[in-house]
Amino acid sequence: MKNKNRKPITQKFVKKDNICNICQQEAILSEDHVPPKACPPLKDRIINILLYEFTNERGFKPRNTQNGVLYKTICSDCNNKLGINYDRRLGEFSRQIEKFVETKLELPPAFQVECYPNAIMRSVLGHLLAAKTETDNSEIDRLIRPCILDDSIPIPQDINIFYWVYPYERTIILRDFGMPSIRGNLKTFGIFNLLKFYPVAFLVSHKCVDYESLHNLNSFKKLSPKDVACIDIDLTSTKKSSWPEECNGLENFLMIGKAANDSVYSVPRSNKK
Repeated sequence: MKNKNRKPITQKFVKKDNICNICQQEAILSEDHVPPKACPPLKDRIINILLYEFTNERGFKPRNTQNGVLYKTICSDCNNKLGINYDRRLGEFSRQIEKFVETKLELPPAFQVECYPNAIMRSVLGHLLAAKTETDNSEIDRLIRPCILDDSIPIPQDINIFYWVYPYERTIILRDFGMPSIRGNLKTFGIFNLLKFYPVAFLVSHKCVDYESLHNLNSFKKLSPKDVACIDIDLTSTKKSSWPEECNGLENFLMIGKAANDSVYSVPRSNKK
């Protein structure tokens, strides 16, 4: 039975120790914007824990913020490295997609966008590293830390980054969860990380080279962050806002760990019902 007298908890994403999630050095930690400030979403938002949205738990009081989703989990040096080297490219890419999503012109179902795909990948991975308050050494984190610290180190082949157009105002962040790697086949299983924000979503997997025929950025790993290339955008592959994390016993389920306590469900403040 729920305790009706329990006061709602207003939670912030702050580490209990001072170990940077990227360089793993002890330091004064800074606040990292996830997604980065260069990206389009309105920063005046309401933040809730994604797990509580799943279970309709009301012991957590949604928090109002004018600065977007913040994790105080990485040092200033690593934060600046993300901002200077990679985030601008992710911001440029998202704003290009935003123009296509909002245009009133008739567009082809698929087209290409010129961008910096390797820098985009490193920005996504770096901010996913920041998006949890536990100090751990998960296999995915261990694999991707070196390529964030040194842009001459390639992104590991076992890490795959899928993307799709996401025309919704909900920001979703979920770290280190397991789910079927083939929907509807509960015997297959993969480990994933999820970052969705208007107007693009990213699903990062370990060793899972295909998921629901989504476009994969894997072919751009041999480029440097300063290299320009064209990537495919498919407007027909838009999914519903709760995909792929929505649980359905016949098609999908999630297995989660401690990092799920730092998961995020966020909407613009004007959308609060």
